Amino acid sequence: MNAVDLVKEHNKLRERTVNLQASENYLSEEVRFALSSDMASRYSMVFDAEVHGSFVHNAYGGARYQEQITELAESLAKEVFGFEHVNVKPISGHVAAMSVLVALAKRGDKIMAISPEDGGYDGYSQAYMPNMLGLKYKPLIIEGLRYIPTEQILSYRPSLVILGASYILFPYNLKEILDAAEDIHAKVVYDASHVLGLLPAGFQEGIERCHVVYGSTHKSYPGPQGGIIMTNDEKEGAKIESMMTWRTQDNYHTNRVAALAVSLEEFKHVSKIYGTRVKENSQTLAKELHSKGLEIKYPPKFTESHQLLVDTNALMRNYSMSPVEMSGILEKNSIIVDNVGRIGTAEITWRGYSKEDILALSDYIVDALAGKSVVENVRKLADKYHGKTLGKA
Repeated sequence: MNAVDLVKEHNKLRERTVNLQASENYLSEEVRFALSSDMASRYSMVFDAEVHGSFVHNAYGGARYQEQITELAESLAKEVFGFEHVNVKPISGHVAAMSVLVALAKRGDKIMAISPEDGGYDGYSQAYMPNMLGLKYKPLIIEGLRYIPTEQILSYRPSLVILGASYILFPYNLKEILDAAEDIHAKVVYDASHVLGLLPAGFQEGIERCHVVYGSTHKSYPGPQGGIIMTNDEKEGAKIESMMTWRTQDNYHTNRVAALAVSLEEFKHVSKIYGTRVKENSQTLAKELHSKGLEIKYPPKFTESHQLLVDTNALMRNYSMSPVEMSGILEKNSIIVDNVGRIGTAEITWRGYSKEDILALSDYIVDALAGKSVVENVRKLADKYHGKTLGKA
């Protein structure tokens, strides 16, 4: 097959599957239109400053609509998430994280972040961004994927505390952490990559007190792959902005920013409804799967986010399979999950799945793991929501 054929086959595959990957979401036709627009091959780089001896507004001509779409995306993000300063230029959540670390920490500084063993992002551990930026990392221990004891912060006295994880079921004890950090003059930043789409519905109380909030725009938030940085501190925002062009990145892909703007227009009307339904759908699916023998961690509440975690020890005990094997069996039945035991409800919520659909889906999952073929039932369910999203309802 040639490249175009491979893309077409991928689209056919995903159109007839139910996606339960915790780190993915669905883009409407309008968002995809923006993403594939002429902007995909164009540049825009606004300076409004002297560059190489001449005053330059934008280094590139023909970019006036790209400038306007960037301003619109930032304005919409301020409206949706409630922060005074927004930067939509990061081309990924990782670039957003790097830009924040470069701006807020200097070489030799101590930082703390949740360890990968506790569900944290690998990029914050010593071998990766800290080594590259000359920072001294210490893991932030988390209890039960929820509570972070503040004694460890007071003892290590880092200059920067990073909150956020790839495995996140519940909000953190943020007020205690912020108060402890304030006592030692440390800054707290919140990596909202996984929970960005849940913030307008109140997932993390007090998040506006964090120095910076940043993350990916394509997980629980239903936007294009990319990043965003938000703060209520004008100086911090300007400093982070200064660390981006020709430092952590160059061209910021205005087609992606345009797609983000379209997604924000769709999302803003249903943001609170969506976040509430994600939590409800996650808890319903977790409860049903757990009661049917696929044990899910941390009953009876299980989760308050878009994620639920399969108890991998129980999976091996009850089904004699690993998360990788579970993923393979479900994919053969047109249900997509990752290979590490996470199940996500962000995409099916954004596409409008009802409680009855969630109940049926729990049956399909358990039946598939028991060796039954449920492909036709799953494809019928996927067909039912073809092209639909809450933002277009």
